[in-house]
Amino acid sequence: MEKEKSILIVNLSDYIYWMDLGEKGVKRRDKEFLEANINPWVKKTLKYDVILFTKDGEIITSSFRNIPKDFLKEKIKEVEVFFYSYREKVFLCAVGPVMSDDKRYFYDAYLLFAKPIDEEIIREWENFLDAKITILNIGDVREEKLRNYYEYPSYHIEIPLSENILVHIEKESKIIYLIYRSSLIMLISFTLFILISSLLISQFLISYIMRPFEKLVLIAREIERGNYDVDFDIHRKDEIGDFMRAFKNMIDKIKIREEKLLIERDIMKEIAYLDVLTQTYNRRYLDVIFKELVDKNIYFSLVFVDIDNFKDVNDKFGHDVGDQILKEVVEFFKKNFRSGDVIIRFGGDEFCIILINTTREMAEKIMKRTLCDFKERFSNIDGISLGFSFGIASYPEDSKSLDELIKIADERMYKDKEKK
Repeated sequence: MEKEKSILIVNLSDYIYWMDLGEKGVKRRDKEFLEANINPWVKKTLKYDVILFTKDGEIITSSFRNIPKDFLKEKIKEVEVFFYSYREKVFLCAVGPVMSDDKRYFYDAYLLFAKPIDEEIIREWENFLDAKITILNIGDVREEKLRNYYEYPSYHIEIPLSENILVHIEKESKIIYLIYRSSLIMLISFTLFILISSLLISQFLISYIMRPFEKLVLIAREIERGNYDVDFDIHRKDEIGDFMRAFKNMIDKIKIREEKLLIERDIMKEIAYLDVLTQTYNRRYLDVIFKELVDKNIYFSLVFVDIDNFKDVNDKFGHDVGDQILKEVVEFFKKNFRSGDVIIRFGGDEFCIILINTTREMAEKIMKRTLCDFKERFSNIDGISLGFSFGIASYPEDSKSLDELIKIADERMYKDKEKK
């Protein structure tokens, strides 16, 4: 669930802090821009339903019909995630304010992405948890219907997603039954042996039965500390052996699931900093790499790049071809810059290049050489020649603030573009 939320927030944030959305989508109501970038492009590409609306409740564009009024009420000025039940479907929603790139200007509008929690997602959750999942609307649930959910031997967990939506998780546990059966058998056997055995037999039973339990206590303490690599006596041919084997299988499954969770966490961390289209870093990673370089006292140059004539490609060939060109541009940058340099898609056809251990003068030479190779590589796209304009700001000479470095590089880039 957190993975779904994180991906939804990442994708929404790419849009709400995009100045073109505010200027073209909200202010101008540019229908061509909205169709190419918001609706229906978002639903086709990202598989999300989308609503762009003003704080007064006016719908600018929407993939929904007959929007509920409480969807359109004025929101707080930050990203909000919630679940919503609409037409017998449950949606995971993220809504945020449409802001300028520097997050200082609010366009009096909000963008909402909604991902339906459909059968496919529920099946993924069920496969991941190895459990049955039911999403219920609390207002429609009757008491006699709920009674069927609570059956032994199963775990039952209810998680409220919102005031009206409830997730019921049911997981059958054969371990519970096996532990109960084995414990009962051992208890009865031990009692009978005590009644009919001599002191010698009693001591034998203590040695044969109680020591495995003492070892099991030690094993349980090791597991509590997070150490799952413990030694189990699984070669016995009695109920204790069955118990030990069942207990070991349970621990092995827990260990595998924890390893999967750690892998999922690492994957989510990587996804959060990747641009969906080009698979290079997105602008959220700019804060991370800036902090790392500053902490290590490494100087660098930040280059702000804007592709020239790229709009002509989109206008002539459409956004699918434009998206492919952007991917090729990223591949070109990766081949022409050093492996330690960082390529970041800032938004649209704008990029930030972090040149490590590079002064402004060195960066200027590198970018001029790269521009020549770029023009040769993209010299003729069916009659359209691409180039790029760039501006450079160096740390710490120009500034020690990331926002100030971006502003300086952006201004110098626009001066470069005006010369052409």
